[in-house]
Amino acid sequence: MQLGVVVTLSVTVALAIAGYGATYVTNLRLARRKDHLDRVNRQLSELYGPLYAQSEAVDRAWRKYVARYGVVWASPVPATAEQAETWRLWMSTVFMPLNRQMVETVVSHADLLREDTIPECLKELCAHVACYEPVLARWREDGFASTAFEGHVSIAGDFPRAALEAYVQSSFESLKREQAHLIAQIQQPRSALARSGDSGRPRRRRVRPRPPEPT
Repeated sequence: MQLGVVVTLSVTVALAIAGYGATYVTNLRLARRKDHLDRVNRQLSELYGPLYAQSEAVDRAWRKYVARYGVVWASPVPATAEQAETWRLWMSTVFMPLNRQMVETVVSHADLLREDTIPECLKELCAHVACYEPVLARWREDGFASTAFEGHVSIAGDFPRAALEAYVQSSFESLKREQAHLIAQIQQPRSALARSGDSGRPRRRRVRPRPPEPT
């Protein structure tokens, strides 16, 4: 075999190997980005999206309640029977159902948390709701008519509204930015392939064989 033909074949094979190697690396990166995007999508759709909507609902309901009825037991003046009854009604039919939904979201999808451990505000949320259950059970007892502060609140303390809202909102917005970035990264190689009219296979450069050397 003449030297020119050997060189031509060698260059062609080397270019083919390099092209397929580059395609393999690109596909591997795309697969990893898709896996990452799948997790981010689940974090948004199953955990942080529902939590964000639920926390916004609780916040808006609380603001409406305060605007209409004021904050009960916020002053040394004891609550009236009507105020206590109104609080029990709103807590039983509005706030606790939403709070339970948030706890269920956290417990069912804790594997999708961004952190390695459960954030403090989520622990406080779960504790607050759990400790409110016996309070509501006592309200359902026949003849309950207390107006005392101790009979209307969770022993776990106040609802962690500010900390929870800040955490959920920042996490949701950060994940949305990450999602958009990953989508752009995945679409960019596809756009490049579409512009080149390529199906994903590396292009082979045509190398014209050298003319036979004179003998």
